[in-house]
Amino acid sequence: MEYKTTGYKLSPDRKKIEFKDGFKAGVFELWTSRDLVWYSEQQISRVRVVRRADDYYCQFLVNVERKETHNFQGNVVGIDLGLNAFYTDSNGDFVENPKYLRKSEKRLKKLQRRVSRRHEKGKKPQSNNYHKARIQLARAFLKISRQRKDHAVKTARALIQSNDLVVYIEFFSKKKSAVVKSHGY
Repeated sequence: MEYKTTGYKLSPDRKKIEFKDGFKAGVFELWTSRDLVWYSEQQISRVRVVRRADDYYCQFLVNVERKETHNFQGNVVGIDLGLNAFYTDSNGDFVENPKYLRKSEKRLKKLQRRVSRRHEKGKKPQSNNYHKARIQLARAFLKISRQRKDHAVKTARALIQSNDLVVYIEFFSKKKSAVVKSHGY
């Protein structure tokens, strides 16, 4: 569910949110990583409720001007994203691919067998044990996706902070062409 400016109401202390339209979920407590007290209601432009395998999450889009200062050092690096290594840069350094999926295949295989054993073909309301096994499998996949995203974000942030200009090339197989993209300050 996504709300633009109406359909929800924040409590005065910004610790609770209440949904007023078709969601019909009532009042939720907010456990935030950032304190919403510092933002006015005009700065909050969207509220999105997302369901993941482990819980519901409320995302706030807040209009804030962000300024970062950077001292230009002249560090320029080119990177190649690959299959063997996560990336290799023009200096010869590389970051290994952590292969989170490969490391957890044994656990996933066990959970998938459990889901398959609990499923009863043709039975419309499945058993509670089937749903428990299905949720365990979904949480295992969610953990892997979060590990991969965390690694990618931390690696990219370290690369951007240590260099002034990062250049990478995207190849398109259908067009047989390449686009050079650069990101920097």
